[in-house]
Parts: sequence; structure tokens; C-alpha cells
Amino acid sequence: MTVGKRNVSIDEKHLDKIVQSMIENVSDSKTQIFEIGEGSRKEYESLTKELRQMKQRLAETIRRSDQLEIDARKSRSHLAEISRDFNKYGEKDIQTAYEQANTIQNDLSVVRQMEKEMKARRNDLERRLVQLKATIQKADHLVGQVTVVLNYLTSDLQQVGEVVASAREQRALGLKIIEALEEERKRLSREIHDGPAQTLAQVLLGLDVVERVGQREGDEAARRELVKYRVMVKDALAEVRRIIYDLRPMSLDDLGLVPTLQKYFHRVDSDYPAIAISFNSMGTVRRLQSRIEAALFRLIQEAVQNACIHARPKAIRIRIDYRKDKIVILVKDDGDGFDPSLKKEGSYGLIGMHERADLLNGELTILSTPGKGTSVMVEIPLQPGDIVGE
Repeated sequence: MTVGKRNVSIDEKHLDKIVQSMIENVSDSKTQIFEIGEGSRKEYESLTKELRQMKQRLAETIRRSDQLEIDARKSRSHLAEISRDFNKYGEKDIQTAYEQANTIQNDLSVVRQMEKEMKARRNDLERRLVQLKATIQKADHLVGQVTVVLNYLTSDLQQVGEVVASAREQRALGLKIIEALEEERKRLSREIHDGPAQTLAQVLLGLDVVERVGQREGDEAARRELVKYRVMVKDALAEVRRIIYDLRPMSLDDLGLVPTLQKYFHRVDSDYPAIAISFNSMGTVRRLQSRIEAALFRLIQEAVQNACIHARPKAIRIRIDYRKDKIVILVKDDGDGFDPSLKKEGSYGLIGMHERADLLNGELTILSTPGKGTSVMVEIPLQPGDIVGE
């Protein structure tokens, strides 16, 4: 019996190493792709600025070339006049006229060469910007795809569970992977907060285009342009902050599950004003281990989002019941409903909910009938150590 247990332990450790190695490799790939995208984005911004300056200098060069062309025609006309009536002009006048014509022609040749080189550089910049834009789009797409892969590596425990010796070991492994996933969400949250959000804030303060519009079209045009850019940047900042919240609500660690859910439902109510959201908690609210509260939050979030997006409900009712030895969650809507026996291809939301419940040794029950709404009930048992402070 002892030998058998030792072999199982070795297999589990080996399996852990394999899973962890895969997660690390995929995470490293994601970081590299992200760095490529960020490098391309910085180069895109630099070349955009250079192209803008190049176009301004090219416009000035073209204006100068046009003026020199006019001057050249005048000088040629003057030389033709001198040729027709050569005796009326002195030697000095003739020499001056030829020198002026020659100088203008030389200047025109130089300016035309500059114009040709500037146009070539402008075209090169425009082609490079098109390539960089495609690279940025591909990098963003790949980051999204790798994120999906990483999420599946850290959340899909069906194959891992088959080799775990006991329910307790399976639960511990599942919670560990959930914790790793939540740590990844924290890291991404910090990256977005310190990166794009700060950049957008700087853009909001550095809209140099407003100054040029003001100089060219007046203060009123500059004010209109300023309002437009401010709205765009504020919307972008709001989107970034929404992504940060979705990745990992910071209030989950600070305030706990119930206050975080209250804030989340307030946002859902704003996003879906036609849906009446009601939420209440029962029993004595207790702080649970961070990984458990994170899993419960994601379960409820997924159930509510499924209802809002797919079911077209008029009302959604959420209840969380803190009992002595378990947590009971109910999410009920009066929407379109569906047939749970029909497995829809790509229904990853429901799969993820089942997996999260399984990882907590819980039970997920979905009751639904087409046209009569859906009820999602989750029961999660509490074990010693799950409750903070006990």
C-alpha cells in the first residue's frame, strides 16, 4: 500500500511540473508577443510624427518650387527680350540677367531634387506605417488567442483530475490553478493601468494638434477640436478601466465578495438599464480565502453575463446564502431560457462555470425551459481553513 501511494505522488508531481511548464512557456510567448506589439506601436507613433513633419516640409518645398518656377519663367522671358533687342542693354545688364537666370535655375534644380527625395521618404513612411499597423493588429490578435490558450491551461482540469488520487487532492490542485489564473489577472491589471491608461492621460494633455488648429482656424475651432479629443480620450480611459475591473476587481481583496458584487451589479445596471437587477445576501457574511471568493465572483459574473447577453430578460435576481457549512448561490432570470440537454458548440461559459464549481467540490445545477427563464444554483461546501480567521 505504501509503495502504491508513493507512485501516485510521483505521478502527481510530474503532472504538476508538466502543467506548470506549459503555463510558463505560453505565458513567456504572450509576453514576447506583447513586447513586439508595444515596440511596433511606439515605432508607429514615432513615424506618424515624422510623417506629419515631412508633409509640412514637403508642402513648403512645393510652394518654393512653384515660386522658383515662376521666377525662372520670368528670367527666361527677360533673356528673350534682351536677345531681341540686344543693342538697348549694356554688357553689365546682360551679365546680371544671365547670372540671375542661372542662379534661379540652379535653385530650382536643388529644390526639385529635395522635393523628389521628400516624396520618396513620405512614401516610404506611409508604406512602413501600413506594415506596422498590420503588425500591431496581428500582435493584438495573437495576444488574445494566447490568452485563451493560457486560460484553458489554467482552468481546464478534466485531464488533471483523472490522475488525482482523492477528492481533497483534486480540490487543492484546482484551487492552486485558479489562484495562478487570478495572479495572472492581477499582473495584467497592473500592466494596463501603468501602461495604456497613463499613455492616454498624457495624450489628453498633449494634443498639439489643437494648437495648430487654433493658429490656422481660430480659437473656436480649437475649442471644438479640444472637446472632441477630450471625449475620445475619456472614453478610452473608461474602457481601459473597465478592462482592468473585468480582469480583477481590486475591491475583491480589500472589501470582500458581497461589496464587490454590489459594485459589479451597479455597473451591470448602468450597462443594461432595461434589466432590473436585484441582489441580496442571507446569513452572516464571512470573508473566505481569496481564491474561493475569486471563483465565486467569476461564477456569478458568468451567470449574470450569460443572462444579459443571451436571454433578453426583464429582471435578474441574485441571492447568496452564507450557511454554516456551505455557500448557496442562486441566479434567476425571466428571459428566453434554453434546453440544457442540447449541447451548444462553443458554449465555453457554461463549461467554465461547471469547472469552477467542480474545483471547489461544489455542485452546479442549471434549470431552464425555452421561454420560461433560467435558474442557476451553486452549492459550495466550506472546509476548515476556507473561512478567514477560523
